[in-house]
Amino acid sequence: MLMQIQHVSGLPKDWQEKRSRADQLCSRSPFYNNMTKRYELDFRERVGRMGYKVQTSVKNFQMTLEENGRQTILQLGRVGKSKYIMDFRYPLTGYQAFCICLASMDSKLCCTL
Repeated sequence: MLMQIQHVSGLPKDWQEKRSRADQLCSRSPFYNNMTKRYELDFRERVGRMGYKVQTSVKNFQMTLEENGRQTILQLGRVGKSKYIMDFRYPLTGYQAFCICLASMDSKLCCTL
C-alpha cells in the first residue's frame, strides 16, 4: 500500500479557520531582586505538600494567557536537586501542562545556576 504524505507549511487549514479558539500562553518576566542580585519569579511562597519551597533556577517559569496577565495558568518551580513542582489550571489539561514543562526542561538541559 502506497501512501502519499503532503507537505504542510504554516498552520493546517482546519487550524487557521478555528484560530480564535486557540489560546496563546505568554511567559511572565522575572524581576530583579537587589538583595540577592538575581532575577526571580514570584511564586508567592509556594510550598508543596511535602514542605518543599521553590528554589531559584533557570528552569523555573510561569505562564499567563495575556502578555501582562495576573492569573498564572502554568508554573514550574525547582524544589530540590532533581525535583520540580508543576501547577496548572484551565484551559490546560494535565497532559498539556506536563508536555510544556518537559519541552521547557529539554531546551535547558545544559543550563545551570
